[in-house]
Amino acid sequence: MRALIETFKTIRARHRAARRAGLRSYTVVLDWTAKEYAHYAPEVVHVRASSPLAAEMDALLQAAKAHVMHVDQFEGLEGRALLLEAGNQMKVVATFTGTHTAVHSDHF
Repeated sequence: MRALIETFKTIRARHRAARRAGLRSYTVVLDWTAKEYAHYAPEVVHVRASSPLAAEMDALLQAAKAHVMHVDQFEGLEGRALLLEAGNQMKVVATFTGTHTAVHSDHF
């Protein structure tokens, strides 16, 4: 129980530090533009960044790192090269302030 309390304290401290540093939460939706990966589902990435542009770049990089084993164009790339190739393979559909999740329902 003590470990759980300490974990929550650490999380709250990190959130306070991020707010002081000017970081905000963003949700970025990415879609695949390459025909060979068009069957992949759109990516919804949650990031903390100082601006919407920084959030989009961070989201592209995170998505590329997550798919480096599945996408041939990402293999062997790191840093700026990986970010540029991610921009070629995916496009930013939307960027929202805050953390949002997709709603899946049979009622619609």
